Amino acid sequence: MTQNPWHRFSTMIAISTVLTGCSSYMSTNPQNSGDTKIQALPSLAFAPSSVTISSGETVTWVFGTVGETVIFDPVAGAPSDIGSVSSPQLNVSVGRTFSSAGSFTFHSSIHPSMTGMVIVTSNSISPPPAPPPPPPPGYGSRRPYP
Repeated sequence: MTQNPWHRFSTMIAISTVLTGCSSYMSTNPQNSGDTKIQALPSLAFAPSSVTISSGETVTWVFGTVGETVIFDPVAGAPSDIGSVSSPQLNVSVGRTFSSAGSFTFHSSIHPSMTGMVIVTSNSISPPPAPPPPPPPGYGSRRPYP
């Protein structure tokens, strides 16, 4: 059974279109952009309440019209707390860089129900695998037939 060459071509175009769409989604994903923000909301919540970043990246807390604090639970590698942000300091953003991998929970000392977490993954790159051992001597050599 022969297949129509145009059918094969149109199938390849459809597959490449799908793959291109997937790769553009990955590159525009805000979680991968390195610009991670947490908003203090008037409804007394942090949004999002949990973010995941790589070590060495910065999370920025955005305080619009809400006066808050950000207090990190005392664990090794946690950044310094963000003191009281209130009037006339509203509409500010404060960033903290996380250099250690781990889970860092935080809360507001003004509104204890406001909680969140920053999950920091290691950004270390695994070394490439070791090359395979060389073949034994004489491997692949041709021997004359008797």
